Amino acid sequence: MRILSSLFSLAIARTLASLGVALTAGMLVTGCATPPAARTTTPTPTKSATAPADPGEWVGRWHGPGARALTIMPRADDHFMIERRNAQGVSTHYLATATGGRLYFQRLGKTLAIRPGRGSETGDPALAGLSDCLLVVPDGGGYCRRADSADALPLDRGAYVAVKTPCHAAQRTDTLFFTGKALARPGQNACQARLVGQRGMIFYLDDRCAGINAGGGANETISVPDAHHMAVAANGQSATLYRYCATGLLPPVLQAARPQP
Repeated sequence: MRILSSLFSLAIARTLASLGVALTAGMLVTGCATPPAARTTTPTPTKSATAPADPGEWVGRWHGPGARALTIMPRADDHFMIERRNAQGVSTHYLATATGGRLYFQRLGKTLAIRPGRGSETGDPALAGLSDCLLVVPDGGGYCRRADSADALPLDRGAYVAVKTPCHAAQRTDTLFFTGKALARPGQNACQARLVGQRGMIFYLDDRCAGINAGGGANETISVPDAHHMAVAANGQSATLYRYCATGLLPPVLQAARPQP
């Protein structure tokens, strides 16, 4: 656990340091880090007609029709790791390079690119009304995000427990559930969240279930180094590190309190 916490802290610290947030790994391990300054919104900077897109803004999960999904995560060598999940739920990983506002990767000896687009360009009726999308060219296929949810967080759905607490000893106060659309506390079944802004692997949410200035802009900051770890900081509070726990390992009272679909 000590090694896992240290690795997780290092990943978060590198991410925050690259974004100009002065937090140390030691502060993160103790859970005493001061979260980024509170903000009411984090609008995407306006780009000129000739300015290329920034693939760093695409980090996280994107959803296609059915079970299809695209997850983009940065690497320390300035490359990106791409995970594409097909309709059968099978995932394939690719190493991508950012050039000219696109992400390029190789598939079956063919060079493909990821570029920004709109749902109407995907050809799928389920995505037609969405505007925040990525297209894979030239083989087609598109993935989008909904602004009215937290589905951009590249986390596996399920239970997350504070890193210093064993899964079997988890309490209600140190347990969160990621439903795919929101972060829910035990017993909460109707949570709503929306993505207000993003800086790389740091996501700013308006989380109605956080209970702090809900509905008034970003009230919660989530840092995600991988699919099984996150650091959560409500505005004005210190960050707490969480790691994934299989629901069956939780105490029975928490298993019964998990959000229902």
